Amino acid sequence: MVQISSPLNQTKTRPMKVGCLFVACWFSTVGLVQREDKDIMDKLILDPSLKTFTSLIVKAGLVETLKAEGPLTVFAPNDAAFAKMPSATLEGLKKNKSLLRKTLTYCILGGKVMTKVIKDGTLKMQSTDLLTVSVKVGLPTTVNGQKIVTPDIETSNGIIHIVGSVLSPPAKPKKTP
Repeated sequence: MVQISSPLNQTKTRPMKVGCLFVACWFSTVGLVQREDKDIMDKLILDPSLKTFTSLIVKAGLVETLKAEGPLTVFAPNDAAFAKMPSATLEGLKKNKSLLRKTLTYCILGGKVMTKVIKDGTLKMQSTDLLTVSVKVGLPTTVNGQKIVTPDIETSNGIIHIVGSVLSPPAKPKKTP
């Protein structure tokens, strides 16, 4: 029974079907077959904190990669991460498409990897370089020592993890003559 008060302070008691209300709420929030319909690129475009990363993906010609069937995992630096970079470095990256592609493919992993299944170690990224992952109980998961600030954003073709720093592939040692 539920008590309903009217503006005239008249209280009425009415039966309420709580079971039906619970079931309706459960279906609307959980859904039985709720499937994400936006792919990685769609989600990047919609996230206001990823404008720089998204524009660089477009500039590098990687849109189709992030719209492909997948599954993929993307470690996407947020705008705050790019703001920490020296502007000359960012401008140099924008002007060098080869370096830009290498840097951005270092943020892309083949396969769907949620933070709950990541273990300490390394992951081989699409750039073929290794990304170091650290998982400590009670602490946020880190990649190359950088915190994942928003983990596990599900998409129709994979996962996005937002990181607070720009991830750069390791520098290749210079060959000595």
